[in-house]
Amino acid sequence: MKLDKLKHLRVAVWGYGLEGKATAAYLSLRCPSLDFTVLCKSDEIDKQPWSFFTEEIDAKQLSQYDVVIKSPGISPYQYCVENASCQIISSSALWFDNERNGTVIAVTGTKGKSTTSAMLNHVLLEMGFKSVLAGNFGLPLISCLDDYDFVVLETSSYQSQDGSIAAEIAVLLNLYSEHLNWHQNEQQYHLDKWCLINQSSQVVLNAKDSNSLKLFKKQPPQSSCHWFNETHGFYVLQDVLMYQDKALMSKHGWALKGEHNLINAAAVCTVTQLLKLDIKPCINAIKSFQPLPHRLQTVLTLDGVTYINDSISSTPHATLAALNTLERHKTIVLVGGFDRGVDWSWWVESIKEAPPKMIICSGENGEKIHQLILNQKIKTQSMYYEQLSRAVQVAKQHAQSGQVVLLSPGAPSFDAFENYQHRGEQFKQWIK
Repeated sequence: MKLDKLKHLRVAVWGYGLEGKATAAYLSLRCPSLDFTVLCKSDEIDKQPWSFFTEEIDAKQLSQYDVVIKSPGISPYQYCVENASCQIISSSALWFDNERNGTVIAVTGTKGKSTTSAMLNHVLLEMGFKSVLAGNFGLPLISCLDDYDFVVLETSSYQSQDGSIAAEIAVLLNLYSEHLNWHQNEQQYHLDKWCLINQSSQVVLNAKDSNSLKLFKKQPPQSSCHWFNETHGFYVLQDVLMYQDKALMSKHGWALKGEHNLINAAAVCTVTQLLKLDIKPCINAIKSFQPLPHRLQTVLTLDGVTYINDSISSTPHATLAALNTLERHKTIVLVGGFDRGVDWSWWVESIKEAPPKMIICSGENGEKIHQLILNQKIKTQSMYYEQLSRAVQVAKQHAQSGQVVLLSPGAPSFDAFENYQHRGEQFKQWIK
């Protein structure tokens, strides 16, 4: 929606987190005469000059406005949204209609999008471009008002759902099961991710991701399609990043861990190739890229025990990937958190032949995971404690020299923490 039209309408900003605040600031900057209202919780009110509404939101309240700019975390699949008479848009739609500049590269996926986006942004900066990391991780897109060569947009399923993101290049790393409470079911989650692919000029897909392949066959994108993780392009062979028959970098050549991160690097190289940039400086930049906080981050080694913070892990697939970077029989893993209805039975089955030394479950879905492990009769010790703090304490008591305590919850943190960063920082404090 163009700002010239918005200026003459009744407008509300729904949600007052990081993106909601950035949206309100944007409207105040670009439309100083617009008298808009922020719909939020009473404890979120601050001293900004705009109006606030803090009562319960229903369809009648939303319908009092012509346009509601909804924050991504608010699901559109609820009665009040579906029955409101107003137009509901996103701040992404505002940015693309009014502020778009530079080449937009949108990166999404169930797992790995933050690391891949940050890695790509790092590569572009190292190669001398003016690039910004924005979206779900980084600067809110609506705050990107400078002139850029590239905007690397880390895109959640919440943000891709409305189809407002029309990137020059869209990257889909993988599709698993996540955010089912927001999207209602796995099929809708996959379709909402795929909206990004349908709206972009060029797409980059993972040749070995089965769910991406299924959607590609059902809804082939009209845009040009390119593949990574296959032998005609960039892929991983025996822990080495390859391009066709050429070895580019081994797992020992950089600071990140795990085959999954080498696959993420293959996606970055594919984008670099599409941009017609030299691959050699790209590889050199990848080698200097450092792991992001809370992503397989070594906290410290104490009495011979290594403590690793992987609090970003919000799916069982991420937990499995973390375990695959370690010797499982020497690893105590902490799992569990907010229950989004994700199925853990396949994860329990996948570790059956080579389980971790110990699994300590906690959080809202921790007891369910614990029961699944007991039902499968896996030859490992499983425990359940409601609080993560107690689970960490027990892990410290059982860990011996040469072993690892891994926090890789495989679930969001909303049941007990503000976000995954808060959870990770608490873990580090408990250890230290």
